[in-house]
Amino acid sequence: MRKEKGFSRQKKTTRKAGKALGGLLLAIIVIGILGVFLTYNLNKTNKNLENWERYAIIGKNNIIVVYEDKLAVKIPFDVQVDKETTIKKLVDSKNYKMVIDSINNFLPEKVQNYKVIKYSEIALNVKNARNIPEMVIDDKKYILTSGTQSLFADLYGGELKGSTNLVVDILNANGVGGYARKTGENLKNKLALTYTAANYEKNTNYSLIKINEISKENIENILANVNEKYFKIKEDSDIPTLASVVLILGKEKDIDFKIEIKGTTAEAKSALKELESSGYKNVTLKEDSKKLDKSVIEYNSEDYYTALKIAKKLNISNMLENNSLSNKINILID
Repeated sequence: MRKEKGFSRQKKTTRKAGKALGGLLLAIIVIGILGVFLTYNLNKTNKNLENWERYAIIGKNNIIVVYEDKLAVKIPFDVQVDKETTIKKLVDSKNYKMVIDSINNFLPEKVQNYKVIKYSEIALNVKNARNIPEMVIDDKKYILTSGTQSLFADLYGGELKGSTNLVVDILNANGVGGYARKTGENLKNKLALTYTAANYEKNTNYSLIKINEISKENIENILANVNEKYFKIKEDSDIPTLASVVLILGKEKDIDFKIEIKGTTAEAKSALKELESSGYKNVTLKEDSKKLDKSVIEYNSEDYYTALKIAKKLNISNMLENNSLSNKINILID
């Protein structure tokens, strides 16, 4: 009986050793297959990247945007896309098209191609490699759009097609998908400026405008080439940007805003017709025989850019601030 027990124990030990050896062999085979798979995919990835002039690599902690052999820009995952969303949050959702669309909002030169590479390293043969310019507001990192423009101009060989130092942030506050980007492309094509497009934190009825540093001529040109009409000046500084100007494009529907034209001449009637045909609402004509040397537009200070658009449309050069007005513009026609 003792011999049988001993023999039984020996058989069990042999089986365990056999299982362990089998498991080890299986692990080696799996690792080998995985290695071949990763090598194949890495070679395939490298081949794809070689065929692209510009592309983004979505890695483990950063996105690297590559422009030919000239420039690679690293964008960390902890950078904010807006007040609530970081790039990491978008990457974690695995909606990579949205990731690319979001970073394109901040890049002077856009990219379309991308690769997700989490478990290997890619050698980048570029002349210049830089981190995206950042600024910190309320302990959150944001992309410094004006610095990005300078970075590209200096290190991408000055080849930004038709762009200038004028940077415009365009924020969508009307709920229409892609509207800010569409507006930005229109301005870029017509005025050769650089823009970034994103969604505002909430939808607004009026449009808003925040001026940082821009000439009167440039702002007039920008306003003349956007569809929005009712701009109120945004005084607070809760928008993290050093762009020349920020446009927040609102819905502009059912707005409680009046435009009153005063005059008795044919020019007064023509002004009424011109504004109505241009889409302005709540425009009225009041007969007023008051004699004027020149036509004048009266406005509240916060409505200056609304009045400016109207003045340019009606070819009126005289503008008078009148802060007793509330959501109203007076147009006095000589």
